[in-house]
Amino acid sequence: MKNKQKTVGWKFKDGLFSICYLGPFLIFFTLFTVLPVVISMFLSFTNYNVFETPKFIGFQNYMELLFSDDTFLIALKNTLVIALISGPVGYLASLLVAWFINDLNPKIRPLMVLFFYAPSISGGAYMIWQIMFSGDAYGYANSILMYLNIIDEPIQWLTDAKYMLGLVIAVQIWMSLGSGFLSFVAGLQNLDRQYYEAAALDGVRNRFQELWYVTLPMMAPHLMLSAVLSITATFTTAN
Repeated sequence: MKNKQKTVGWKFKDGLFSICYLGPFLIFFTLFTVLPVVISMFLSFTNYNVFETPKFIGFQNYMELLFSDDTFLIALKNTLVIALISGPVGYLASLLVAWFINDLNPKIRPLMVLFFYAPSISGGAYMIWQIMFSGDAYGYANSILMYLNIIDEPIQWLTDAKYMLGLVIAVQIWMSLGSGFLSFVAGLQNLDRQYYEAAALDGVRNRFQELWYVTLPMMAPHLMLSAVLSITATFTTAN
């Protein structure tokens, strides 16, 4: 009986410690993520202009968006195109880059992780792309194309609808090396090498067979986490 009480006491203490560690995150996550989403969902069914009390109007806002607002339909189409292209490509790129970095020298590996991860946590990426595709003759893309006599005048890469969508997709793929990429790096670092030795004895002969038959099955949790992060980041950026 005493041992059982001690076990229950330890479980309670472990649960209390877990709550203390997770408490601050859960509070901020609820206040600044969950609550705004719930409030936004409620306000979407109302007529609300900040200065007046919300008036419930049902699905009228959604009906106007779907059948009367041409801009919304164009934005929805562009969002889906960006998500369907950049999501899978960025996800695959994160996995392959992490797999490549995992085989590098331990002294070089942290620098490469920082090099690929830095664009997702800084605004420098947008500045670099803005300089490269500036709409004047001094932009790198325009300068090269004009030097090669491919074009006669600068292309407005960032304002012309013919080029903007492709550039947004390219930037999103580059920016996709974020939290999901770090998850892949961490997962690859913690794999047990004994499984690769056993696979070699069973007939696995090259790195791609190791990736398919050993690495990916053992990284199932990381694959799922990275997929969720990739989907949310893609739709957030597209919006």
